[in-house]
Amino acid sequence: MSDAVLASRTDAAWRALADVLDPEVPVLSVLDLGIVRDVIEAGDGALEVTLTPTYSGCPATEAIEAVVLAALQPLGPLRIKTRWAPAWTTDRISEEGKRKLREY
Repeated sequence: MSDAVLASRTDAAWRALADVLDPEVPVLSVLDLGIVRDVIEAGDGALEVTLTPTYSGCPATEAIEAVVLAALQPLGPLRIKTRWAPAWTTDRISEEGKRKLREY
């Protein structure tokens, strides 16, 4: 697969993730919240999305994984990785996310 196709798939994934809302704070996308660490094209051709939940007991973790997978399904094979370290902090919330929270 060419680098242009790889870039377009990962770019498309990032654009799609901007519309995936957090189930607990539905004014924030998973990108605004900063739980998406990375999106890469893995060696086997799957898109690999790395998520860091807001805390280890987050009840929405499985729901977030499901909506991320559903949003990215049209892009081909997918895989979710969970990364716990470094831990998520409120510093990961984007400036746009902070603005949305103030308005909410």
